[in-house]
Amino acid sequence: MPVRVRIDRSKCVVAHFCLFYAPTVFIPGDGGKPVVSAEYAANGVEEGVVPDDLYEQVKEAERHCPSRAIRVYRE
Repeated sequence: MPVRVRIDRSKCVVAHFCLFYAPTVFIPGDGGKPVVSAEYAANGVEEGVVPDDLYEQVKEAERHCPSRAIRVYRE
């Protein structure tokens, strides 16, 4: 089952926990704020679809995001 991720860059405080926990999904973007990597991006750099085997990584990124800018959900 595909997993959707969304990062609200306006809420992001650039703590970069997402880069640590899910480095293949989130990468540094303009101004240092993370974006969804091109491999997984859908509808721009703030949204993406990742395979189920990356679910735990993106959930850890969501759990550790201090600004709650990341949302992860299954379709």
